[in-house]
Amino acid sequence: MSGENNELTRALGRIEGKLDMIVDSQAKQNVRLDAMDARLRHVEQQAAKAGAISGGIVAVGTAIAVELVKRAL
Repeated sequence: MSGENNELTRALGRIEGKLDMIVDSQAKQNVRLDAMDARLRHVEQQAAKAGAISGGIVAVGTAIAVELVKRAL
């Protein structure tokens, strides 16, 4: 019985160690995901700004072109 109990204790220790490794790994993944999310958010904000600016420039350019065509006709 003692040997069997000792074997169970070792098995539980191995399981506990593996669970600790999984928890640590998951915590590291969460940190990496948070960092990636922050970078992606920054890129998306820059893309939105660039899109808004270029859309504004195109709109103004189109309005000027339409006005020039109206005056030419």
